[in-house]
Amino acid sequence: MFGEIFRFELKQQLRSPLFWMIALAFSALAFAAAGSDSIQVGGGVGNVHRNAPYVVTQMLLLFTVLGMFLITVFVAGGALRDYDNGTAELFFSTPISRTAYLGGRFTAGYVAAVLVMICVAFGLMTGVLMPWVDPERLGPTSFAAYVYAFAYFVLPGLFFISALLFLLATLTRSMLGTYIGIIAFFVLWQIAINTAGNLEHRTLGALIDPFGLGAFGLVTRYWSAQDRNDRMPDISGILLINRAIWVFVGAALIVATFSLFRPDREGLRWRRGKKKIAKAEEAEPARATFALPAVTLATDSGARWSQFLKLAWFDTRGVLRGVALLVMLAFGLMNLGGSLAFTNEIFGTKIYPVTHVMTEQMDGSYNWLLLIIVAFYAGELVWRERSAKISEVTDAFPLPDWIPLLSKLFALIVVVVIFLVFGALECIGYQLIRGFTHIEPMLYLSDIALNTLAFVLLAALALFFQVIANNKFMGYLLI
Repeated sequence: MFGEIFRFELKQQLRSPLFWMIALAFSALAFAAAGSDSIQVGGGVGNVHRNAPYVVTQMLLLFTVLGMFLITVFVAGGALRDYDNGTAELFFSTPISRTAYLGGRFTAGYVAAVLVMICVAFGLMTGVLMPWVDPERLGPTSFAAYVYAFAYFVLPGLFFISALLFLLATLTRSMLGTYIGIIAFFVLWQIAINTAGNLEHRTLGALIDPFGLGAFGLVTRYWSAQDRNDRMPDISGILLINRAIWVFVGAALIVATFSLFRPDREGLRWRRGKKKIAKAEEAEPARATFALPAVTLATDSGARWSQFLKLAWFDTRGVLRGVALLVMLAFGLMNLGGSLAFTNEIFGTKIYPVTHVMTEQMDGSYNWLLLIIVAFYAGELVWRERSAKISEVTDAFPLPDWIPLLSKLFALIVVVVIFLVFGALECIGYQLIRGFTHIEPMLYLSDIALNTLAFVLLAALALFFQVIANNKFMGYLLI
């Protein structure tokens, strides 16, 4: 039964146009990064051969990190397919074992993610073979480097992140909850990378990096250009411990998924929510019949403005009252706080926490999260009605198309402003804790205004991509 479910799920993955679009986009990006200095993924190659084993391993590692936001489509999508299609009860009524059902879904999603990374490797191999690449920048092609990178970094890294996604999707029964979890994990991973950059905590940072970037950088940090052209690090010491830890953690997540899985549609739900629902049902009064009054439909500018205000408030309230924004804001502030803790000195020299240093820290360790938040909420807002299966009702409302889109853009603007304001308030609080009282509120406001303008343009672009793609995940891929 496991084999049947695996083959069925893998066939569904490979027949999806989205799989091929993601594979094509990733392989094209890898092809361009390998064949040109104009496109970089994670930094330049430097004075090392463009196809050196060190470069191949590092590029595949970076694409593994980049791909964790899109392999959600394969792993979490497979876990949620039956619930989204309304066939979960049909599957659960058949004598399928938990191991066969969950194992087949997970393995197929994992294999699909690995196939995307194989396309990335193909893009890297072919990119350096283009005639415009300087032959002096190339060495002999090492297929062993690709096997090494896949065996010790790509496959274990994908296994861990796939196991985490599968656990989140299985427990929450929600793609939204899964994305919240992956964003929270990404923020924590950034903190681990920042820790690895501190000379006093490099070993700890290398151990807690699930992708192995910290351990790989620690082992190769003193390599010469010749070493990077010819050598691959031995899987021993800190590198072996790192890989063993995260393979074990991934296996533990799979075991937890099998243990916590329940064959129902609800997933995790707070007890308080259950009591409130029951109480509301008991207290619902009997409905009385009455005649509807005659109304006249207004189509003037005042009516349009009123419609926009109502819908903008509805969209904004829906975003602000959601747990997702609170979780992402909390993790963003946590990441910013960790970054501010290291701003008290530069190369051993004590510095004052002046405002421009604070805004630089926001740009480097806090504002980047808005890229993910804006792209994420653009998809959620555009696809909310269709996900709730009420799009036919809302599309029948007597209002022009620009009002719903403008209201969603307004909600994104509010999210951006709130996010930036909370970051500025944390920076001001840090300055006061350090005893620095020369606060420059106008400089903070100007920084918030300029960043808001940039992210508003990004929000408009994200909404545009979601509309023209007519597929949520294709819109995510475009942005």
